Amino acid sequence: MILAKITMAGAVSVVAVSTLFTQPVSAGGFGRADIKQYDYKTSVAVAQQVIQNDMRDPQVKPECRPILKTHGRKTAKAVLMLHGVSACPEQFSELADYFYNQGYNVYVPRVPQHGRVNLHDYAKLTRKEMTDVMNQGASIVSGLGDERGVVGLSGGGNMATWLSQFGSHIFSRTLLLAPFYQPSSKHMSAWQAPLLRNLYGRNILPDRWFGDMSYRVLGKYMLLVKKYKRNLGAPGLKHVAVVLSERDKEIDANLARSIPEKMAKNNHASFKLETIPASLGVGHDMVSPQVDGMPQAKGQLYAKYFQLYEAN
Repeated sequence: MILAKITMAGAVSVVAVSTLFTQPVSAGGFGRADIKQYDYKTSVAVAQQVIQNDMRDPQVKPECRPILKTHGRKTAKAVLMLHGVSACPEQFSELADYFYNQGYNVYVPRVPQHGRVNLHDYAKLTRKEMTDVMNQGASIVSGLGDERGVVGLSGGGNMATWLSQFGSHIFSRTLLLAPFYQPSSKHMSAWQAPLLRNLYGRNILPDRWFGDMSYRVLGKYMLLVKKYKRNLGAPGLKHVAVVLSERDKEIDANLARSIPEKMAKNNHASFKLETIPASLGVGHDMVSPQVDGMPQAKGQLYAKYFQLYEAN
């Protein structure tokens, strides 16, 4: 679950609320897009070094280390997969296998502070760390295949949207699975969005938790949306696909459709939207093999995701 119904009315003064709505608040602190073009050998070497660093860190859970799957050479196609908020690369372990078995080279990075023994460590995530992992992931996948794409779930879908725009012509395909741009109205009223984004995302208010969800981290992902290009320009983008679920009550479904669709339209890319029926029992996390509903549905879902990604 993304978060509980936010009740922040008493958290800020009337003056602070007025300031948030009447004056622009910078979404800075993310750092700049700095994506390098690697050859295959360099891509593998950098990825292996990242994995080795995690292996030496006892606080990173073994199952949460980055995933690199290659065929021992640069392939025709490669894909970058980005996990969701509070999750780790394990979330994409089986979908990575599916793409690999279709001939892809695959890289799944670990977002900083995620996948650690202490789950709450991920609340330390900074905006610059978010940019750094996106830059590094895109640089690594640049040398793994002739044609590259990016797949993201939830907050990873948010990152994938940013990378589609700032990826230096690297990515031609984007698959967004339940992309998180803003919580659903079930959890947050419209007027509360700037409060969560600006006060928690910029670490002005002390963090709050609901289950394993940090308000500060959710706010940072919402701030990332403010770093998108005004026209959602994405040079080199050819295809965008979005998958939503009827059972997913965690994200703003209107934004999850409209932002990717506008990005596709503005870049003359093809667009596909698929909605998973409630009968399959799959909610927000539509990738993890451990999630309820996935063991029965994952075979057909992974095949569907792959078809949508390839625009088949």
